[in-house]
This record gives sequence, structure tokens and C-alpha cells, in this order.
Amino acid sequence: MQMKERENIAVLGPAGTFCDQALAQYRAKTGCKDQALYCASIEGVFHAVAEGCQRAVVPIENTLDGYVQVSLDGLLETKARITGELYVPVQFALVGNVDSAKDIRRLYVQFKAKGQCQKAIESLGDVPLMLTESNMESYQRAEEGREGEAAIIPQHMYEASRCRFKQPNVTDAQNNDTRFFVLEAQPGALQAGTAQKRKMALYVLDAADKPGTLFEILRQFAIHQINLAALMSRPTKKGMGTYNFYLEVSVDKAQLPVLQTTIRALKRDFTLKVLGEYAAL
Repeated sequence: MQMKERENIAVLGPAGTFCDQALAQYRAKTGCKDQALYCASIEGVFHAVAEGCQRAVVPIENTLDGYVQVSLDGLLETKARITGELYVPVQFALVGNVDSAKDIRRLYVQFKAKGQCQKAIESLGDVPLMLTESNMESYQRAEEGREGEAAIIPQHMYEASRCRFKQPNVTDAQNNDTRFFVLEAQPGALQAGTAQKRKMALYVLDAADKPGTLFEILRQFAIHQINLAALMSRPTKKGMGTYNFYLEVSVDKAQLPVLQTTIRALKRDFTLKVLGEYAAL
């Protein structure tokens, strides 16, 4: 796949998704004029970056459903670096080609939306779930008009739906956001920027399976008084019981030199992949 780097920014499609809203927010904040390259899956977004797309916007975490595992894998497996983060409010509606919810016989729902609308899904009983790659795919399935089928769709698409049955506000909580990372294909020197609050994401790779490994990692952040915002283990996929550690740290701009000292200390004992230094846009 060949593409002109300066013209494309990869994003989960089709147009109208929450990812598309994140892209619109990024453009509004930065003046970016890159053409959207809509991909069918999050894996496809990372593949586009690997194949020459200069930038990308990917979901990384949701208030209700936690981290997006496929994005965590993509960050590890590609050279793209994180340059910023965005927050998009996320709410859902239920629509269907039925007269009432009790008539629903099949429900389409995006794989991350499923964890954000558990109460609504459980209220439907044993209705079969059909997981989709994007919320717009769920929307399009519902719009096909097949009797008995329904979908959980973005709230902002609610009014446009032609389905007979419509139920707004089926998200498990009113305060629900998805955090997105802005990625750039070419790794380079970290830039401090102007924001006072900064973050860094990194992987500790192939951490030894022995007592005290995690303590030694955390000790460096404690010694240097660096706030650890996230920590999770991810399978290396090389064998059962072998893990990498994903971390995010948060610092004031003045602490950046101390953060770099901490990273150098960790590199003496561990293999690191620094994914980027960034701030909210």
C-alpha cells in the first residue's frame, strides 16, 4: 500500500464514528489539513502507519471499559510515537427494526461499546450479540432494515436513524469519555512543548519472571518522585507466563529532566520502548 505521507491521517472508519469526532477535534486544535484515511479496524490504522501514513488517531482508553487492548498491542508492534491525547464524550442509543425492545432478535454492538452499555444489553435477555469493528458498522447494520435486528449506535446518530424503535441514553453512566492518542509515524526527539502537564508512555520489555522485578521498576519512579498514572502487564506472545509492562507517567514540565534521569536508570537494568512524550491537546 503506497500513500503520500503528508496527505493522510489514519483513523478507524467509516466517517461518523467517535474516532472521526476525535479527528475533527484534532484538526480544530492544530489546523491539520491531512486527508482522513478511514480504516476498517484499529489494526488497519496501525498497518496504515507502518505502510507510510504519517499520522493516526487511535482510541486508547474508555472511562467505563478501560484500555483498548488492540491499541496497546499496536503501540508495541509499530514505530509510531505518541504526540498528543484527546478526550471525546461518548454516549449511545439503542435502535431497532422492531416495535419494542422485547421484539429484538439480534443485536449489533461494537466490541468496546459492549462494555459501556452492559445494563441495556442485559435487559434484552438472551438476545444474540454480533460484535462489530466500529459503531458506524453497527449503525449501518441497523439501517439495512432487517426485521428483528437492532444495534447500539452513537447517540449523535440517533435522530438520523430510520429504525422504528429508538431508545436514547443507554450508556451505563452519563460521565463517559474515550481518550485517544495522536500518533506520528517517524520517531524522533521528544519535544517539551508548552503544556505544563506532560505524560510519557513506555513499555518495559521481556521483564524477567523473578521475585522483585516489578518492585525494581516501581522503585525508580518512587525514588525520583515521578507519578505513575497507569501500569499493566501485557503478554509477550512468546510463551505462557511471559509479560511486558505498559506504563504511563505524569509530570510537571519542570520535572522533565528528572523523568529522563529515571528512564536512563531503568535502561541500565531493563529493555525499554518509549512510546512518546505528550500532553492533552
